[in-house]
Amino acid sequence: SFVMIWLPPASLSSVALTAWVAVALFGFYTAFTAYIVPHMALGAELTKDHHERSRIFGVRGAAFMLGIAPAFAGMQIVNNAEVPRDAAAGLALGIAALVAVVLLVPPGVLRERREFQGRGAKGLRKAIRDVLGNPHARVLIFVQFIEMMGAGVLGILSPYLAEYVWKRPDLIGPLPAVFVGATVFSIPLWVYLSRRFGKREVWRVAMLGAGLSFGGTVFVAEGAIGPIVVLLFFAGLSSGCGAAMGPSVMADVIDYDEYQSGERKEGAYSATNGFAIKAASAIIILLVGVFLQVSDFTPNTEQTEGTKWGFRLIFAGTPFTVYIAGAWIFGHFKLDEAEHARIRAELDARANAD
Repeated sequence: SFVMIWLPPASLSSVALTAWVAVALFGFYTAFTAYIVPHMALGAELTKDHHERSRIFGVRGAAFMLGIAPAFAGMQIVNNAEVPRDAAAGLALGIAALVAVVLLVPPGVLRERREFQGRGAKGLRKAIRDVLGNPHARVLIFVQFIEMMGAGVLGILSPYLAEYVWKRPDLIGPLPAVFVGATVFSIPLWVYLSRRFGKREVWRVAMLGAGLSFGGTVFVAEGAIGPIVVLLFFAGLSSGCGAAMGPSVMADVIDYDEYQSGERKEGAYSATNGFAIKAASAIIILLVGVFLQVSDFTPNTEQTEGTKWGFRLIFAGTPFTVYIAGAWIFGHFKLDEAEHARIRAELDARANAD
């Protein structure tokens, strides 16, 4: 399906091309979801330790972001190629082959914890009802939804701003790479700080930092690359926290569910959280798509000031608004280290009694 996205037949009409890409995208994201749900579920049960989970998911988050970096490089290669269509096709074939091999490794190596096997919910409806009825899960999933809305503008809008607002199309790849590099660099720091100050506290500070950094880009003048690099660097530093803390906190929430229900629902929580994240991405894509339709945007031409400011306001205003809201909402999250330790002690006592 990934190859299909990037290799549509040149002879297709506009309607047929739309159908082709729709089928390819549906197939890709269906397969991606089928893989990522058990992947995240297995990650949630690798350890029961409150802070060890942050380290595990921190490494996972860093690996994920490092995997995104070549995608931005690919965008730059395609943009600079004499025949972009051929360049995209060659990259797609090579990447698809590599990814197919790499993704076979975790299912071949990882196994579910023996004591968790056979302890899932009795049915899908009950599993989803328990997830949505979990007060800690509701707050966390909504915050994850908000954070993805904030970060999602980078991959979608940065090419437009680089080319039409900042007038540096040669930086379509390097600018997001600054963000990705800072994110990876910051993850060990956030893991350390979470041990000292708590997951909730450091994540709230990080969300505020990300919101302010993205918000500051609205003031960057045309051609002023220095300020945008600095702001994207600090946005990346802040965003590294959520990459580790989000799934780490989710693992704690799953323990709370077991404390209440006696069941293990890593898959149900992973699926629900994934749905929220994809919904956030879809909303950002819809927002940008609607703007492109109703504005005066015309590809490969000089844009009007109104269109340029529209790009600026979406790129800066959306993350600023949602990250600040997320920091405030997450202040109501109550499952801290002490409460999780109490729950974990009770669960271990039950296991020993059995």
